[in-house]
Amino acid sequence: MEFKIGRSVSSTGNYESAALARDSVLITRDSILQWKLEGRVFYAQQGDAGTKLSFAETAYDENEPQVAITVPAGLLMIPLALNITLEDVGNTEDYIIWSTTTNDIGAGASTVLTVVNYRRDNLFAPACKAYGIYTTGATTATGLIEVHRWYHPFASAAVTDGVDLHHHRWTINDIDMPILLGPATIQAHIYGTAAVQGFGEYTWVELDASDLGL
Repeated sequence: MEFKIGRSVSSTGNYESAALARDSVLITRDSILQWKLEGRVFYAQQGDAGTKLSFAETAYDENEPQVAITVPAGLLMIPLALNITLEDVGNTEDYIIWSTTTNDIGAGASTVLTVVNYRRDNLFAPACKAYGIYTTGATTATGLIEVHRWYHPFASAAVTDGVDLHHHRWTINDIDMPILLGPATIQAHIYGTAAVQGFGEYTWVELDASDLGL
């Protein structure tokens, strides 16, 4: 019996033939690697080298997220890795609360973050925008839900406890990672009894919703 493999549509909208190895085994590739090769994966950061950032919130304020990635209409965005590392500033408790909205909350009064392509030849420019340290002015969120929460009681974080309680990593492999169809926003409130300090690294993929039949 003979089998034939039809041509498939890649996330760039081009038709691609399935590849076979020399022993006729079908070659498959990790989705994230493929998205990177196609120039669909982007990155933004807060803090730089040894210079940590002071996150401004000292109490939860819905209109003042400390990082937000906004998604325009017609785009599907999937966060791949959201990393936040906090420095101990003597707080009793620190929080990271991730939430999503069904609108683009805009820049408000914030710091614009530089977004770069993992393909350093910049095959595609980013469609999503990234902002940090809102002090006011974000558009009121619609459809907001809290999707992930991290809590750190610094008082229990002994240096010798063998557990890194200062680094929070949330990835696509976690079952609660959301998928955003624009317009939308994913945002985090990062706060303690006093402003916490640290670093943030955020990675996501951008896909054209029409290519996926959405």
